[in-house]
Amino acid sequence: MLHVFVVAWGLINVYSTQAFLEVPASQNEPLVNLECGKVRGTASNDGDAFSFRGIPYASPPIGGLRWQKPEPISPVNNNCWSGTLQANQNGDQCVQLDSQDIQKTVGSEDCLYLNVFTPSLNSSAKLPVMFWIHGGSLVVLNGSDPTYSPNQELANKLNVVFVSINYRLHAFGFLALKMLNSVSSTNTSGNYGLMDMVEALRWTQTNIHHFGGDSQKVTVFGQSSGGSAIVALLASPLCKNLFDKAWMLSASPVLNKTAEEAYVANEVFLNNTGCKDVTCLYNLTPEEVTLSAPFEEYPYWGTSDLGGLPEKGRFDGALPIVDGYVLHEAPFEAWVHGNGIDVPVLIGSTAQEVSQFITPPEAANWTWNDGNYSDYVRRSLGQFGDIVALTALKLYPKDVETPLFQLSTMISDARVTCGTDYLATIMASAYHSPVYRYIVTYTPKNQLSFHSIDIYGFFETLGMALGRNDEWENLVQKEAMAFVTGAHPATSTWTKYPTAVAELSNITTVAEGYHTAQCEFWLANNFFSYSWIN
Repeated sequence: MLHVFVVAWGLINVYSTQAFLEVPASQNEPLVNLECGKVRGTASNDGDAFSFRGIPYASPPIGGLRWQKPEPISPVNNNCWSGTLQANQNGDQCVQLDSQDIQKTVGSEDCLYLNVFTPSLNSSAKLPVMFWIHGGSLVVLNGSDPTYSPNQELANKLNVVFVSINYRLHAFGFLALKMLNSVSSTNTSGNYGLMDMVEALRWTQTNIHHFGGDSQKVTVFGQSSGGSAIVALLASPLCKNLFDKAWMLSASPVLNKTAEEAYVANEVFLNNTGCKDVTCLYNLTPEEVTLSAPFEEYPYWGTSDLGGLPEKGRFDGALPIVDGYVLHEAPFEAWVHGNGIDVPVLIGSTAQEVSQFITPPEAANWTWNDGNYSDYVRRSLGQFGDIVALTALKLYPKDVETPLFQLSTMISDARVTCGTDYLATIMASAYHSPVYRYIVTYTPKNQLSFHSIDIYGFFETLGMALGRNDEWENLVQKEAMAFVTGAHPATSTWTKYPTAVAELSNITTVAEGYHTAQCEFWLANNFFSYSWIN
């Protein structure tokens, strides 16, 4: 979904002249010497945490580097900065639609920057590293949103080094067209955003020890489409030895589109641009590229339907694809064939993922007396047969909490929970490493277990989202950090999936499953294919 978390940043380009002015060192401006040169950051007031923002990890993907795999910043490529990089402001976010006016764009093509937050600059500290991949349906957002990314205070509290990144989005990050293959060094197209993530992980392997991090203890974690990206990374041969754990939050379980299928689906982009050749594509402005993307026409990159019950026969087009370079086969196949990245994995989702962007939105005002809940379910699921609709109403009966609670639970199960269970089942059966599964059922006052509640809790921004402090954040941090440091959640009874599923409510409880009967129903009736995508 085109989630409305977007903030329009007005940030400097760290390749500008000002970014490299020589400034005398001071106590509040820590200096680190990386492979590509010196980087100056900022320290907290008490000097116990440090931030380095806007560090380039690849050449700007502009001009002839548009729709190419990222060119790493390194002395070998002769593209390092000169002087001292002033890493005290976020790099620009990648080009995307303006959330305030979707006929306009914000951001820049020159956007491949990352941030580092650390409690130590001692290269022998060997602190665990957490590598953050933001969500936004792979079409919006950035790695620097203050409510949706790590910071130096959290790094100090948790004693961990954070890396957060920008990566190319929508058509810049995932456009697959046969005509682009001919100008690619990989003879493929698409998955550029995934390549950016891989390159940033390689940068982390090379440089993170300068920030006190241990390159052998890197946990990738991502929420929503950031979690979906991790599904791909866990199946990519490019990711061998780049991380040792993964935490996926509210990921999309479907990733099986072939390049050939994407070429056909993406012809609409060419039609929108009027281009007949590659030269024309490269001459398009960033705005023309963005506004030509099929957000609300097939293949529906905006995925605006995923907040409601499925429409029979409607399948949104995939952005990540099996391209033959980043992905040689679909993730499920890669894992079963022993070709995945076999590391401990923590897989989470929330009980009411769609509650904040539910379709129809008026469901928030329904009551049990007006009959709207039953009518909507019968009308929507009746496309799949009356028995399907009636069974769903039995499994999610009325007079339980509110219609919004029950409908958002039903949609979330059908679209996310049960498909994610299936993904976890495949992974757990194929991996030697442990796989852990949780569902967030915690409901703050006047709220449900909404999409992103667990990552807000981890980042300690749940209070900002709710307008008040929330102690539940401590529980999320406790479970996640135990996994990051010891490859097992903090609750000792929380065993590997599929023998156990944890519910993160006011406390952590562990059971043999969650909504088992409901998920058997959805999966038996072939609703996995209607799971979230992108």
